[in-house]
Amino acid sequence: MKHFWTRKKQTAQSEEYLVNEFEDNYKEITTANVKIILADSSDIVYQEHYINGNRNLPVTVVFVDGMVDIKLASDNILKPLTQEKGLGEVKGFDDIIELIEHGIVYHASRKIRTNLGDVLNDIISGSVALIFDKEKRAITFDAKGYEKRGVTEPTSENAVKGPKDAFVEVLRVNTSLVRRRISTPYLRIKETTVGRQSLTQVAVVYIENLTNENIIKEVMKRLNSINEDAAISPGLIEEYIIDKKSSPFPQVLNTERVDKFCANIIEGRVGIIIDGMPVAYIAPASVTLFFQAPEDYAYHFIISSAIRLLRYISALIALLLPAFYVSVTTFHQEMIPTVLAISIIRSESEVPFPTVTSIIGMLIAFEMLLEAGIRLPRAIGQAVSIIGALVVGQAAAQAKLISPVVVIIIAVTGIAGFIIPSQDLNNGIRILRMIFVLFASIAGLYGLSLGFIMLIYHLSTIETFGVPYLTPFAPSDDLQFADDTLIRMPLAIMRKRPESLKTINKKRR
Repeated sequence: MKHFWTRKKQTAQSEEYLVNEFEDNYKEITTANVKIILADSSDIVYQEHYINGNRNLPVTVVFVDGMVDIKLASDNILKPLTQEKGLGEVKGFDDIIELIEHGIVYHASRKIRTNLGDVLNDIISGSVALIFDKEKRAITFDAKGYEKRGVTEPTSENAVKGPKDAFVEVLRVNTSLVRRRISTPYLRIKETTVGRQSLTQVAVVYIENLTNENIIKEVMKRLNSINEDAAISPGLIEEYIIDKKSSPFPQVLNTERVDKFCANIIEGRVGIIIDGMPVAYIAPASVTLFFQAPEDYAYHFIISSAIRLLRYISALIALLLPAFYVSVTTFHQEMIPTVLAISIIRSESEVPFPTVTSIIGMLIAFEMLLEAGIRLPRAIGQAVSIIGALVVGQAAAQAKLISPVVVIIIAVTGIAGFIIPSQDLNNGIRILRMIFVLFASIAGLYGLSLGFIMLIYHLSTIETFGVPYLTPFAPSDDLQFADDTLIRMPLAIMRKRPESLKTINKKRR
């Protein structure tokens, strides 16, 4: 009963907040109302100006210090407002607003606002607002001038043979990078706001007359259904828009590379760019998309096919090798060749722990090293990784606490996981290989086989925005299985876009 009352109280508070926010939109646009809502924040600047020096024509200028380009606001907004002769010939605010609307204050981006909520959002976003108290209206000018990071090389996705520009934290810079690569007039960028407190701008990018309209509508629907106070972390938006939240596998692809993002947009997918975050999302994403890299299309198709096939093999090694080793050494010793079996027995004869304990302990130690390398400063993190991998590992093997074969198995497993292009997919594999080791320790290869069957069943039940996760491996009616999955065929052969996306324009060339 107490828990129910608490939930009811929280819901009532949330509804009260929404009502108050809704009522703000019906308040009059006046300087007093703006000051009541923005309160006494020291970075909010209020200035009263006389239009062309006429004391009978006052206007209040409001902006956020640090968010606005002061020189741009002074030269293009305030200076014409006080010195333009055309404004001195009018007698009423209606005429002034009409003249400003038609360009007497020469600024490319201006909006007439009749809603207090819109005025507040513009001010917070970096606009200069001219508030006319008598007319209960305002004009806002986009004059953003805050500090931002320049376009640099991608840090988590290295570009070997391709463009080296990456997304930054500013939404408009990111959309301009996309426009530079996709010059078609049918490119559409629709924006929505996520987060009641953060008011984070989210842009949905697609190509009209090419992308499946059902996918576009579903993406917009899920974004608009997010009811959170803040959308500061990209994981929050990702968790709300995916289909199967209980799965450890990624269901949307994230990237910081502009070329990779644009290539998928042209393919017929939908992109999501979030203001304040240097990564973008691509949906829908099938499992094959996480094994592809932009360099696959920069090299000869034979080279690209060999590398891609290596990625799939590496994924299986990273997932199954520790569990397979536990199975054959614990339950199925007859499968091991005699010479190798003798070598393994010698290496483990003086180790006080069973094989499964050594494997699980080394897997945990490997995960700890990874986390330590990520969380610590870069120079210290590299030192910790080297010390942990070389010194501690070698010392543990010489002290007969761990078999050298186990160290080799874990090292090969870790290297195989790093070959996978998607870190999100690698994270899912890291969790499942520990579960597979437990299955193998209970029933050997039978337990490992059962776990693998359960994994395939789980993957086959996932759909991402109506597209099966295992496509084109399943369903079998996709005839493009051999085009761009385990291997990459020559570009001249891949004439059609993926059938699973159900694009309006199905031909690439």
